Amino acid sequence: MRKLLLSFIVLLSLAVWAQPVNQTLVLEFVDGTEFSVTNPEGAQFFYAKGGILEGDTIPIGSIVSTGLSTQAVLKLKPNGTVIKLAKNTTFKIDLLATSSGGKNSFTLVLGKVRTIAAKGSNYEIKTTSTVCGVRGTDFIFSYEEGKKALLMVAEGTVEFTGIETGKSILVEKGQFADFYASFAPQLFNEQMFNEEYGDMGVPVSTLPPGTQPEEKKPEQPAQTAQTQPAPEPVKPETQTNPEEPTKPAEPAPENPFITWLKDVLGMELGSITINDQTWSKVVVQPTITLGKLKTALYLPIIYDKNLFDPQDWYHPNGQDEWSFGFDVGWQEHPWEAFLDALTDLSLKIKYIEYGSQLDDPFFLKIGNLRSFTIGHGLIMRNYANDSDFPAVRKIGFNIGIKGEQVGFEFLTNELTNPEILGTRLYFMPIKGSPFALGASVVADLAPARVFNTTTNPAAANDYGNPIFMGLGADIDFPIIPQGPFGLRFFTDVAAMMPYVRNDFTWEGNPVTAGFKTELLFDASGVKNWGLASGFMGNILFITYRLELRYFNGVFRPSFFDTGYERKRSAYVAEYAGYMSGTTPVNTSPTVMGIYGEGGASLINDKLVFSFGYFWPWPADAATLADIAQSNDYFQAKLLVKKGVIPVINVYGSIVYERKNFVPSLMNGAGLSLFDENTVFGGELIVPIPGNPFLSLALVVSTAVAHDDSGNVLYRADNPQSPIILPVIMIETRLQF
Repeated sequence: MRKLLLSFIVLLSLAVWAQPVNQTLVLEFVDGTEFSVTNPEGAQFFYAKGGILEGDTIPIGSIVSTGLSTQAVLKLKPNGTVIKLAKNTTFKIDLLATSSGGKNSFTLVLGKVRTIAAKGSNYEIKTTSTVCGVRGTDFIFSYEEGKKALLMVAEGTVEFTGIETGKSILVEKGQFADFYASFAPQLFNEQMFNEEYGDMGVPVSTLPPGTQPEEKKPEQPAQTAQTQPAPEPVKPETQTNPEEPTKPAEPAPENPFITWLKDVLGMELGSITINDQTWSKVVVQPTITLGKLKTALYLPIIYDKNLFDPQDWYHPNGQDEWSFGFDVGWQEHPWEAFLDALTDLSLKIKYIEYGSQLDDPFFLKIGNLRSFTIGHGLIMRNYANDSDFPAVRKIGFNIGIKGEQVGFEFLTNELTNPEILGTRLYFMPIKGSPFALGASVVADLAPARVFNTTTNPAAANDYGNPIFMGLGADIDFPIIPQGPFGLRFFTDVAAMMPYVRNDFTWEGNPVTAGFKTELLFDASGVKNWGLASGFMGNILFITYRLELRYFNGVFRPSFFDTGYERKRSAYVAEYAGYMSGTTPVNTSPTVMGIYGEGGASLINDKLVFSFGYFWPWPADAATLADIAQSNDYFQAKLLVKKGVIPVINVYGSIVYERKNFVPSLMNGAGLSLFDENTVFGGELIVPIPGNPFLSLALVVSTAVAHDDSGNVLYRADNPQSPIILPVIMIETRLQF
């Protein structure tokens, strides 16, 4: 009886084990944050927000989308077939096979997919025009309605059918076909293979059993693509199997270290103008990207006449950046030498970035950057500590952490000598909702220190050695956090309140130390405050920002901005006038206006541009001239990468930002588009014909003039305005 019962249990177990099971589709891997799944009921789940994670099952009828910077890998289980979605792809799961049979069916709405099929797979990928019936194991399919329906097969065979015509062709290993071009199988060459497969690798651990390792490149035909159908493969006379084509010999694999070095290493040889003096330079700039982590080093030797004489090298801020403490003395002054070495090492970091500020639960920025923002930017937006790079190099620091209901941001303009500090604390009162309330403080601890010189090291005391302090509160509501149609609503309110360390006298009027609360509120109520409210987001590849601004008194939106470092001295003098009563606060108008900003990223991020303008409308303006004299703001940016301009293939970028833009145009004889109110920079790069690794670059920008000790130099006709000098660099760039 026991034997009979045991036999029955074994047979039952074998029957259960042999029973086919339903297929499920699982999210295996995501590279990026712009990934979403819309289920059959229309509910949308976002990867970065925790709505969907690796290992989650994607139901039948769902639509899967990747953004402009995200790829994803899906896997059929238990079959093992892998489907990789390229960037900017929309993919629908129509049907999955069941235990009773059927096939797996998908629709490629837009973009590109790669499939690596397990043995025995039975599935199809459809578009509005075509159907791919899969018999193969590895192929790429790229689709754009009416323009492109390209199938490329690396292993196996795929039946490619036009829906309206009913015509079918077999596309085999080493062949491609495009439904909207010549709908016939053709041989692809190595260049075509690299263009389609280059960004579509998948982790080896995700491959189905029996498929080739990802590191092994599929064999390529020796012939180039032609417009005629593929000929029969050539068979050598010694070939014993007439059905097996000849395999071309594969080139020896390149050393992985050499491949990595080509990707990350860049070099510049040329000249640079710093403080009206022309220097020569040799700079090595490794750039490393690992997922969300981006790192760039700046390893320069900037010299006057002798590259091999360290005494002839340029010293940023008077710092011998290649001494590493030996000029101080490790034995005599070990602690001072350690700090000097640490400073020298920090000067070699151009930037380190990880994550995105408003979207990721953790982000980090270190180095010379022009994108420090607190909240939505009413107090600080796009503050830059690199406006005088490389003459002045700073190591700024910005970090943010977001938990389930609480988060914070913190920044400083310089780790070794912090002067500008900012923080934002926020919480999300409704659990599970992205709605957030925040409070911000940003302070410049020593704005008047720019007046200090070697001959007068305490010049800041002439202005009371003040502190500029911005206080703010905000509401943040991501209506559509991510995806092709992102939308975020925000409202910020803020005010500026200075603190004076020392008593001082300004134009005969005394100012006492302490908080200057009279600039923030008095018996008449709150004053010198500002408000901004609006929307920002994206429509596919187009980004936008539209907000209403209101401010009065001495408050200015985005007080800490890209050009703040150049205007610090002017702000110190302006606030000294307000605090002393020399300049009555009520002379500053109440202003309301609209700020609009828009941009786009085209041709796989090779052409990027943006424009922004704030048009102010003073409440007491009587004429158009009154409006034009207000503090408006203009910014324009253009980036053209290599490959956009045909034939000559030049590329480059230009950036121009200015406050008081219209007044500068209306100022007649005093016209100046490149003063302390302006941030300007641009570069033009021309490849050297016949040498793919070399190019010539012309780089032009402006910078604040400094003396040899790093002190700011000021105009003789206006002691509060720094001297702005052009910076011109001519470089020979070597990119391996």
